[in-house]
Amino acid sequence: MRAVSPSFIGCNLALSDARIVVFGIPFEGRVNLRKGADAGPLDVRLGSESIETYSPALTRDLEDLPIADIGDCELPSGAPPREQLDVAREQIAAWWRPGLIPFMLGGDHTATVPVIEVLAPAFPDLRILHLDAHPDLREEFLGERYNYASALARVMDVVPAERVYQVGMRTGAREEYHRRRPHFFPMYPMLSGHPVDVVRRLLPELRRHPLYITIDVDVLDPAEAPGTGSPEPGGLRVPELVEIVRMLEGCRVIGGDLVEVAHAWDPTGRTGIAASWVIREALLAWWGELR
Repeated sequence: MRAVSPSFIGCNLALSDARIVVFGIPFEGRVNLRKGADAGPLDVRLGSESIETYSPALTRDLEDLPIADIGDCELPSGAPPREQLDVAREQIAAWWRPGLIPFMLGGDHTATVPVIEVLAPAFPDLRILHLDAHPDLREEFLGERYNYASALARVMDVVPAERVYQVGMRTGAREEYHRRRPHFFPMYPMLSGHPVDVVRRLLPELRRHPLYITIDVDVLDPAEAPGTGSPEPGGLRVPELVEIVRMLEGCRVIGGDLVEVAHAWDPTGRTGIAASWVIREALLAWWGELR
């Protein structure tokens, strides 16, 4: 792992003293248009400098949590995507142990894959909640299987599709929408309902199992989060995403991530600020009682 500066706000402990571990995977695979997700971990950490550690809504403070930011995975520059992801997996496995809760800063969405590869063997009944504008279910894209458009297809190589819940999708290739899987809740057509209502309906099921939550920042509307590689109109507002995050408080969340921030497309930096605000609420809602 490579030390970084700044750290995510409020993450002041050493790994040896922490129970929650923030870290980055500055990975970006093959991209055809808007590059920059590999700087996402830095963009989010910089954004966190603009917010407070305290959440008035939750009456909790990051400074009270046993939390560390251990920096970023060191990836081999120019190596094929799978090789880079293998290196990330090995570095995560070197420090992760049962009882530690990881929260990953991406990186394009493929960065979720090595995290799941490390965690899944320890949680045979693992469920995954995926919040995103896109299904990410292409078998390959641009001639590559390990690609941001194939991220959840690769996750489903590890965790079966019947244990993955996809919410908030509002675009995608025809093949992704036609691919049959049991827990797919797109915004369009509006048969599924609003994502806030969908997650509320799923809570009884999600609470019964260990849960990993992966958030692509493009689930937000680009008016609020323009700094991302594949913005899509019609998304959630930040308070709506935070409402989803907070309602998951009663779940046994064993890890999570937020990916695809790219300030190359947002000179204002507001995407990273919004993302760090969502992350703060997630850390405090899901693990705010840990000491």
